Amino acid sequence: MSHTAAPATPWGSPGPAGRAESSESTPAAPENSRPPEPSRNHRAPRMAVLPLHALLLASITLGCVGMAGALAGFWWVLPVAVTVVIVVLVTAAARWLRLPSALVTVLGLAALILALTVVHVSDHALLGFIPTPGTFSAVGSLWSESGSFVARQAAPYGQNAGLALVLSALVGLVAVFMETALLGLRMAGLACVGVLALLVVPALTLPGSVSIWGLGAAILAALALLAGSRVWGATRLQHIAPTPGGLPRALLVIAGVLAVSLLVPTVMPGFFSGAFPQGSSFNSERAAGVGPLRAVGQDLRESERVQRFSYTTSDGQPKYMRLMSLSDFSQPEFFPQTDNLEEGLAGLADPETNPVSRENPVTTKVTFEDYNEHWLPAPYAPTEFAGIGNEGWSWNPRDLSVFSAGSDMSGGTFTVTSSAPQATADAMRSAAPSNATGDLADDLRLPNDVPESIGSAARQFTEGAENDYDRAVALQNGLRHNFRYDVNAPLAQGYDAGGMDSMEQFMETRTGYAGHFAPAMALMAREVGIPARVAVGYLPTAPVDDSRGGELFQVGTGDAHAWPELYFQGVGWVRFEPTPGIPTTPEYAPESGNDPGQDASGQPDQTPGQEPSQPQEPTSGPTDEQSQPPAPETPEPEQEQQETSTALMIPLWVLVLGGVLLLLVLLAAVPRFVRGRRRRARLADMADASLSPQDRANAAWNELEDLSVDHGGSPKASDTPRVRARRMAAGIPAASEAVDRIVSDMEHATYAAPDASWKPSASAADLGTVRNELMNRADRGQRLRATWWPASIFRR
Repeated sequence: MSHTAAPATPWGSPGPAGRAESSESTPAAPENSRPPEPSRNHRAPRMAVLPLHALLLASITLGCVGMAGALAGFWWVLPVAVTVVIVVLVTAAARWLRLPSALVTVLGLAALILALTVVHVSDHALLGFIPTPGTFSAVGSLWSESGSFVARQAAPYGQNAGLALVLSALVGLVAVFMETALLGLRMAGLACVGVLALLVVPALTLPGSVSIWGLGAAILAALALLAGSRVWGATRLQHIAPTPGGLPRALLVIAGVLAVSLLVPTVMPGFFSGAFPQGSSFNSERAAGVGPLRAVGQDLRESERVQRFSYTTSDGQPKYMRLMSLSDFSQPEFFPQTDNLEEGLAGLADPETNPVSRENPVTTKVTFEDYNEHWLPAPYAPTEFAGIGNEGWSWNPRDLSVFSAGSDMSGGTFTVTSSAPQATADAMRSAAPSNATGDLADDLRLPNDVPESIGSAARQFTEGAENDYDRAVALQNGLRHNFRYDVNAPLAQGYDAGGMDSMEQFMETRTGYAGHFAPAMALMAREVGIPARVAVGYLPTAPVDDSRGGELFQVGTGDAHAWPELYFQGVGWVRFEPTPGIPTTPEYAPESGNDPGQDASGQPDQTPGQEPSQPQEPTSGPTDEQSQPPAPETPEPEQEQQETSTALMIPLWVLVLGGVLLLLVLLAAVPRFVRGRRRRARLADMADASLSPQDRANAAWNELEDLSVDHGGSPKASDTPRVRARRMAAGIPAASEAVDRIVSDMEHATYAAPDASWKPSASAADLGTVRNELMNRADRGQRLRATWWPASIFRR
């Protein structure tokens, strides 16, 4: 028999020339007269540039549907759409002109810069579209403005020029990336990462912002990219002939979309519902959109105490170290005022601009350790700062808070002089009612969406009180007696501090921490006509000995706190303490009134037999600035167990999602399991002496065929076994003898005359050799497909 050199194989290796038949006694099957198809027939078709770019534009549009959940309104659609269209048009023209792929990507980035210039900073560009140094300075200003806007506001975010620029740049970069992956690299699966990137923005910003419509749109976009890449020629030519892979890829894409948008924000440290519900302290490192009240809760939940700063005082007494105040409760999340501030700190020492009492001044020296806030901690009310200079600082005349655009003050020191309001029960009881007009109007304003339960509770708590002071004390004690302290329950149940939605659920559950109690009392005070605001800062702490023989006070994350401040004519802003986790109240507002466990109507707030909760807010110091600190309360073991179990509560949807993902993993493992059982059954048949030689030979041949298909082989119906075997052996020359034995056995069993003494010569080791060689020749992706998603199980 004559032999010809085997043609190139799907593995890209030339076949061996003139291999002898394995046995002269074995009649050979007639060889296929049709030569194998040339390799050019396996090339992917020429890309259809315009349809692929239209597909790209549609996929990006679908990806942006999910992003809309974190944005209020449609103000961002036009600038983002114009940016993406310009990028897609430029890259499509470059592909149509057959420019080098790297140059197309560069042109796409240039088109992005042009689009951002025209849409956002045309006033700072030459002829409205040519970038200049002034253009980049304007972009930098808008970029910084977006950071400040996001840090001050809560999602969903409203219209902002800087944020529009950031969104346009983000989606534009995603467009360039997806275009390069889809048409430059012909990797549609990689292009799908761009769709997932668009989902990361809402998934890590606002709990529940990725709706079912956003999820569906992202999944549809990813599947469309995979399908369109095959239809219009954007699939890479594989070294092995393509194998069916649409279904596994589709399942992988769906699982990826679900994981990015739902699972990742849940399982990552610090995440619970959405991205950063706990925040990361009220400083520049916290997540965008997380207000100071939620940041207090995050600090209190920290497992390890981080020391922020220490201080000494001229009177030797610890202080409430105040950072800022919150007065505007109409926002979705409460933030301090950072505009209309007075530049420099000289005005604080001027009695005309800072008309607070200067009686009994106290000097406090603060040394920062691990501190990166924008706000200076100081006792109220500060009248002079020293040691920090005058440049770069500003102060708020309304609440005397001191702000800096910079935030890293670790290692620095400063000194502040302050004079506390001379608050006494008699002075506040005789104070005239505050007018709802003038400077205090904002501190009496109630949002339109304030829960009815706030007003109802305020009226119940203050029933019978004859003046603002008695009403204030009644509100303080009503909250302390009828509500429970728990820093974990609000996070677990989805109403962590900040915003009216949180207040409404707090009034229903009657459980929270200082971030809930402080705004609740402030709103109730406004309901009964008392100007009120919320201060955020740190509790007093117990003194420790310093290296010089004196005493200092150390402040850490566990001392974070919030409290209400109420205004009384002739006295000023006065602190109250409605949080039951603080053991004592100020001496001018003694705790009295209802017995613990009674609500405003005199009814018990616990079910019979339930143990009273012993809330505890971390504090090691006094709550009154003129008294020595009492020992902190220690929670009972039962309370610790209760709070731990509350913190570990997992929403139902997380369990459902986990079950769905587990099911997808199990489904993905089914093909491997089925293929393994089939292989083991055939190997058992080959060794089973009770079977006929023909059945044993056929078992080996069937396994050889499936191995070929699993690793990308595409057998033709017109091929004889000998031609199929020759094509396979050409790609794995080290296993050619094993292939010859298997095909010779199959030919003898099929074409030779019956011979009772004949036995197959191939063994399980031959199949093992073939499989190992195929795996060694394959790349990582091909090995994964052959192992986890073998194509052979779908062809029978």
